[in-house]
Amino acid sequence: MKKKFYTISLFALIAFIYTSCKNDSFLDRKTETLTEDKVFADSALTTGFINDMYAYTGQDIVPYRYSMITSPGSNDYACFDDQTTLSISYYSTPQTGVMGGTYSAANYSLNNYWTTYYKKIRLASLFMQKSGNSPISAARKARLNAEARYLRAFFYVSLIRFYGGVQIMPDIPLNAEDILVSKRNTYKECVDYVVAELDAAAAQLPSAISQDASEYGHATKGAALALKARILLTAASPLFNGSSFTTDPAILPYIAYSSTYNQALWQKAADACKAVIDLPDYALVEDNATRPGHGFWKMFVKGRRNTEYIIPYIVANGTALESSRFPRGRVGAAGGYSNPTENAVKFFGMKNGKAITDPASGYDANNPYANRDPRFNYSILYNQAPMWKSGSGTTLVPIDIFFNKATNSLTADGLQTYYTKTGYYSRKMANDSTATSASISRAYPVLRLAELYLGYAEALNELGQTEQSVTWLNKIRKRAGIDVGAELRYGIAVGITKEALRKIIQNESVAEFFQEGHFWYDTRRWKTAEVTEAQNLMGNYITKELNGTFTYKEVSALAVNWQPRAYFAPIPQDEINKSATLIQNPGW
Repeated sequence: MKKKFYTISLFALIAFIYTSCKNDSFLDRKTETLTEDKVFADSALTTGFINDMYAYTGQDIVPYRYSMITSPGSNDYACFDDQTTLSISYYSTPQTGVMGGTYSAANYSLNNYWTTYYKKIRLASLFMQKSGNSPISAARKARLNAEARYLRAFFYVSLIRFYGGVQIMPDIPLNAEDILVSKRNTYKECVDYVVAELDAAAAQLPSAISQDASEYGHATKGAALALKARILLTAASPLFNGSSFTTDPAILPYIAYSSTYNQALWQKAADACKAVIDLPDYALVEDNATRPGHGFWKMFVKGRRNTEYIIPYIVANGTALESSRFPRGRVGAAGGYSNPTENAVKFFGMKNGKAITDPASGYDANNPYANRDPRFNYSILYNQAPMWKSGSGTTLVPIDIFFNKATNSLTADGLQTYYTKTGYYSRKMANDSTATSASISRAYPVLRLAELYLGYAEALNELGQTEQSVTWLNKIRKRAGIDVGAELRYGIAVGITKEALRKIIQNESVAEFFQEGHFWYDTRRWKTAEVTEAQNLMGNYITKELNGTFTYKEVSALAVNWQPRAYFAPIPQDEINKSATLIQNPGW
């Protein structure tokens, strides 16, 4: 039997903090050469093998994606929303190519998703195959095997959401000399497979309540069930449920769960969401007594652990997020990464729960940031937004983002390249209270309870249970600090139709999960990308007039060339070239 040799760093076996620079893997670090047998004969090495895989679960939530998955030909100093119309990246690449439709399957900027995830899938399978040789206890071994099963399913889910149906690999990892015919499984086969795998993992994983504090960040029963709900909601959605995206019978099975609309898929999604909601482990972080929507802000910045996070991504203490997103006038030479767009701003409604397009909302185009949904203030820094003064945790001063006619010049943080390209800066998940920010302990939410609430509301609405859907949607609106209103409906009209509520739920998802890596997937599964992603990325050029008032002018920040093929990512051309049986996604 041929021995497998790995190179690892012993430090990686001890640390369980997912910091930056994760382009290398546990098996790539060139410090000590070990055989496969040696790795699984040592309890610390066995545990480290699992820990390293968790470091690759944050690819959609981290603010600097290059630290997770390198983009070919460029460093992706951006969050995942910077590949959509919601946010614009500090550097032009790779967003310009993604939004402009200039990439091919050969040089697509996100091609490394395919190779990275399949590497992790193989490692998870290898762990389950070899962990029996480890000296760790039987109970711990069973839990770690369940974690490996969960992680393998996690990476498959990530592939499925991106590509549609992918190839399900043998449970026993192949050796280099083994022959494998590359052929995609159907979308339905993939979804059914990961659902079964996640159910199996959930049965062996601890609850979040019973999980030891030292294991926080590892998989739990709730994490497995929530991931199952996410993929079932995706499968029920328009792009995959009765999809008309292609009529080619050779391709359709790889990009649709059902070729005709199947309402039962929404019931499966609803049941899966409710199963997580009913667990005693989780609750929304709510605090409207301190200020409206304070719980929404507090959840991201007051410690790593809270009642809402189901799949947390642990990061080191510090203010790296603040340094990258806040205006330079606040943080110095850095800052200005991931600028929110005017497109994103329009998704945020008013504090009374009405959309800004609703005549009853009270929206004033001449004072556009007044009385907005509190999540807007916690997510986006706009002209004159109050922010803690540098060096002080007690004094609030406004951020100046305008052209000053009196001085005929831009303010220091005004709309310009490498500052803000849109007239906005990001505040999402960041803490501008300098009295505490130097020691911020945080985790990023890969998946949190609010997603299950909104997913449940969405599924109920699609099942025709619109009023029940309103009840669950309003739990999110209440936590957000939206006014309850005279009708006690948080701005939602009495007798609202399914179609009207569907639009509200979609807008709510953007406001709730802005810059958390959801929108790329959501606007595609809803089949709204042909509208949302066909618009130029817009900014707001603000002028302070001589009389001290502000005027607002929308300006284009990045031109878009939407192409329907972008509903799915291309399978890397190198992979297609290797096998005549591996079918490419439509249009690529």
